[in-house]
Parts: sequence; structure tokens; C-alpha cells
Amino acid sequence: MKRYFVAFGLFALITFAASCKKDDGDTVAPPRDYAVQYASEKDSIEKYLKNHYIVSVDEDFNVILDSIDNPGTQTSIWDQTEYPLQSKIVKSTNTENLPDYTVYYIMLNQGVGDAPTRGDNVLISYRGNTLSDVQFDYQPFPQTSFSLATTIEGWQNIIPLFKAGTYVDVPSSPDPASYENYGAGLMFLPSGLGYYNAPTSALIPSYGSLVFSFKLYAVQYVDSDNDGLLNRYEMDSNGDLVGIDTDGDTIPNYLDNDDDGDGYLTKTEITIPNTNPVQYYEFGSIPTCTEGGSQRHLDASCH
Repeated sequence: MKRYFVAFGLFALITFAASCKKDDGDTVAPPRDYAVQYASEKDSIEKYLKNHYIVSVDEDFNVILDSIDNPGTQTSIWDQTEYPLQSKIVKSTNTENLPDYTVYYIMLNQGVGDAPTRGDNVLISYRGNTLSDVQFDYQPFPQTSFSLATTIEGWQNIIPLFKAGTYVDVPSSPDPASYENYGAGLMFLPSGLGYYNAPTSALIPSYGSLVFSFKLYAVQYVDSDNDGLLNRYEMDSNGDLVGIDTDGDTIPNYLDNDDDGDGYLTKTEITIPNTNPVQYYEFGSIPTCTEGGSQRHLDASCH
């Protein structure tokens, strides 16, 4: 059984590219066209996958990659089948970032616990490298959860494909608490879903594609708009939170405390009548006004 022993250490967030402001006097070149840039990076990422191989994956899902120097004995990431290369089509939420991105990833282990949405909190360890095999960040011992909503878009789309592990703390054991059977994988991100022309580290080139290995230990579900519904109940069947906007006010449901725009708070509409103290319907039990209709917090004609 795979185990990860939690150790002491500091945990720093990898994202917040917007926090790195340039001085007002700086002259900044206009960003490149997203589609043109992605076409170049997609080719570079695929060449990386075809020219690198998985050296090893240990029992804790620590993975080592290296460039191929003996094609006769080293099978590329692209061609190997032990950990099949997978992909997901991703659209950016930035209306100027138009390409349909093919994001390649590898699932070393899916995990057995909860899967997060992009609005939930996660406890993750990770390593970040460039396509030149330069390590720019490494956080092996996370102590603090953080919101996926604060991370780069590549993370927001790939991490939810994985599940958390099981927390194990045996009171009589001298061993520290641990996680077992957690999600672990690799993702290969174009800069349009990363830092693009504003990298957060001097080790990351502008428009640099990124390689992350990661382990998802724990998930904490969040109600971002305090409307009584966890974010995970305000997403579509593909796990997309951003695109669900029932009242069309440009605010996605998971950030909108009046989902149907009828002037009644969602929390009010999911309250069970005549309860003291106040109780709320379980998500699957929220009533509708008409047979086969939408739940009443999503139906502007129903209060």
C-alpha cells in the first residue's frame, strides 16, 4: 500500500502570477497571439514526450524523467503503455485566450477519496520543471491546503481528474500521520494555461511550457458564495464550474448567491420550511415547482 509520511516544512503557493506587478516605468511588449504561440508550444511539448522516458516510479509515486539516449532500451513517454499518456481539451476562461488546448497528462494513481472542483481546497505536493529539465519549484511536504481557484488554469483543469487519499493516524504508532492511496500524476502544460508572458520565477522563460509531477493528498469542499450549496453541486457533468450561469448575469453559480436571478437568495430557496433551527434540503432533495422542472433555486418562476 502506498504511503506518504507528512513531515514538517513550509508550504509556498505556486501561483499568483498577478501578484508580480511591474513598475509603472517598465516598457512591456504586447503579448503574443495565443493561437500562434500555442501551435509552437504544442509541437515542443509533443517532441518532449517523444524524446523523454520514465526512468522510474517508486512506491510513493516519485517519478524521474530523463531524455532518451538509447532508443533501443528506453521507451518514450509518448509510446510507453505502463502509465498511458492521456489528454484533455481545455478552454481558457480568458476571453482573449481562444485556442482549444490539448493538455497531456499521466495518471500514476487516481486516488480513492474525494475529487475536487476548481473552487475547492487541496493539499498537494508537487515539483515543477521546464521543458529544458530545469526545476523551478519543489514542495515535497505540504502543511497547508490552498484553493485551486488561486492556481494556474492548467492545474484547475487537471487536478480535478484525480482523487484524494486516505488519512491514516494510528495513535499507538511511533510513525507520523500519513496518506495512503492518494492521486498522483504528471501534467504537461502550455504557457497559455500557465504563466504565459509573466512567469513568477526567473527560472521559467516567458512563454515557457511546464511539466508538473504532483500528489493530491486531501480535498476540502468549499461553498464559495455562502449560498448553502457546496461548489461541487454547482458544476456541470464535466466538472466545469465556470460555465454554469443559470441567470446569465456573467457570474457563475458557484460565485452567485442568487443563482436564478429572481431576487430570492439561493439559501432562502433551499431552506426547509418551518424548521427551527433552520435546516436546508440536501442537494438531491431540493424540490421543483413542476414535475420534471428545475430545482427551485434554479427556476426564476419558483420561490
